[in-house]
Amino acid sequence: MSLIGAVPGAWFARYRNEVPEDDGWSEGLDAGEPGYTYEPVVAWDSEGYGLVVGREAGRLVRAAEVSGFSGMYDDREKAEAEMTEDEVLERVRAEQEKRQKRERKTGG
Repeated sequence: MSLIGAVPGAWFARYRNEVPEDDGWSEGLDAGEPGYTYEPVVAWDSEGYGLVVGREAGRLVRAAEVSGFSGMYDDREKAEAEMTEDEVLERVRAEQEKRQKRERKTGG
């Protein structure tokens, strides 16, 4: 199998993690609420599958074959997915202000 190296930090595999009902340490998540983790894609195989370091296997594995896989994300999508509600609201406000300034300049 031939491998193509991935650009570091450009692509991530997202995995869904169920929070146990009474684990006592999961900050910010309600019991039973899913959380997500992101693993960097370190290479692509000859068929185009993203490869991540398999923690249990101790070698590169196809990201989609790891339990909990929920998709591939680029660095921008990952950053947006990790934003807090306050950060999202601030971003929306900033975009609204930009649009209003542009409309005032152009008259429409």
